[in-house]
Amino acid sequence: MTPEAARPLAANSFETRPLQDGAVVEVTARFIVTRQDLAALERVFTPHVTRSSTVDERTALEVPRLRSLPSPAEPVEPKLRIQVAARRVLRADGTPVDLTRLEFDLLLHLCENPGRVHRRTSLLTAVWRCTSPPSTRTVDVHVRRIRRKLGPDLDLITTVRGVGYRVDRADEVHIVRE
Repeated sequence: MTPEAARPLAANSFETRPLQDGAVVEVTARFIVTRQDLAALERVFTPHVTRSSTVDERTALEVPRLRSLPSPAEPVEPKLRIQVAARRVLRADGTPVDLTRLEFDLLLHLCENPGRVHRRTSLLTAVWRCTSPPSTRTVDVHVRRIRRKLGPDLDLITTVRGVGYRVDRADEVHIVRE
């Protein structure tokens, strides 16, 4: 490694250097822009339109549009079926997943509330009914066991580091309440 590559970049630096093994780092930043600054930016980036031009000034400045994600052509077949009344979890091919009572309750709670991050303490309260959270890694151990039993093809539970857990792909789970 060259001494230049070992030197860290400044916080406001726009310099880029290749990383080891051709890795790429993408950084996204959020900026707050005042109305005065926005007006100044519009004056700078608005194309100059002469009076003899037939182009409307409002259409000359291209406004970025939000794009929606493409919708799937056909509904996604759930990879996991949770039967609440029978307390069973089945894969898409019908093979059962052998979960303990607490593992089942934890998976059901996460799948019933997808897309939001559940703190470990709130999971202990909701699933284990603990009023004073223990200082153990109980939730982490149970999530690890659920992941192992579901296998690598059913990666449903996402770890939000330092916070808790979340189920992102709720369309892969079908909850049956009979």
